Amino acid sequence: EKIKILGISAAATPNSRSELLLTSFLDEFSKSARDVKKIFIRDLKISFCDGFRGCEKTGKCKFTDDMQVLEKAILSSDIVVVSAPIYFTSVPAKLKAVVDRCQLYWARKNILGTFSPSPKKGMFVSVSGRTQNFGHAETIIRAFFSVFNIKFCGKFYLPNTDKLDNTQFAKAKEDIKKLVMEVADESNC
Repeated sequence: EKIKILGISAAATPNSRSELLLTSFLDEFSKSARDVKKIFIRDLKISFCDGFRGCEKTGKCKFTDDMQVLEKAILSSDIVVVSAPIYFTSVPAKLKAVVDRCQLYWARKNILGTFSPSPKKGMFVSVSGRTQNFGHAETIIRAFFSVFNIKFCGKFYLPNTDKLDNTQFAKAKEDIKKLVMEVADESNC
């Protein structure tokens, strides 16, 4: 049975550095005949959580949008890789909106006891123009992963991308490929 890998890009524009790193990583997975899918957050229509909290009683969100598409993709995957640039020490707003909408899954899991996804592995890929502080973004991704029973198994952070030339970035694209076996290894993580 093929391992199913889901790549989630939170880049605002196609072919940004965070998205290129994700593509390099997923392309390496594809070489070993795995089932790879990529979702672009920028293409999804996802409403912002308004804190209504009805989900804590009903187990249903009042919004019907592309969050259900993302949920299905996550739940049917074995490995989830999230890629995002750093915006003001955190993840971009559209990705944060996705994470905020996970209140539904948290409520199902922790209040209603109706949500118990199978264990998965996860990885976070991130770039920043200047800062080397990825801690705030990692905390948000870890919370996102925990709701879906995704174990945080790896990360690839590339700081100071405003100063990287094409040769240095090409090396980073090769370096990220080395993590494929680490994340895919059944005994790891």
